[in-house]
Amino acid sequence: MESPVKKSYLTEEHVEKKPYYQLVETEDFKDLLQKKKAFIIPVTTFFLTFYFVLPVLAAYTYLLKGEAFLGITWAWVYALLQFVVVWIGGIVYLKKSEKYDKMAQNILTKYRKELG
Repeated sequence: MESPVKKSYLTEEHVEKKPYYQLVETEDFKDLLQKKKAFIIPVTTFFLTFYFVLPVLAAYTYLLKGEAFLGITWAWVYALLQFVVVWIGGIVYLKKSEKYDKMAQNILTKYRKELG
């Protein structure tokens, strides 16, 4: 089965007036956006789920009310883990964003003549 043709929503007038509209339509740029989405959407979903599970578990179950160690409940352990996860996620995002910035710069360099 053949893949459907992707329709461009840009008119001829837009493309002629603004060279960046041509850049947006290139396969390199679309590939960059696809890679960013493939990273950002699952990570965002994980963070939101991880964040909202704490209040749900604390309010509606007894799972986090047990003692983990030294008189600290699992709710406190989970809450402190949220800080750890945010820091790790931030560091991973910074590393990935450097990669995406380099890809964007390569695209701009490649199409610099067309952009003017």
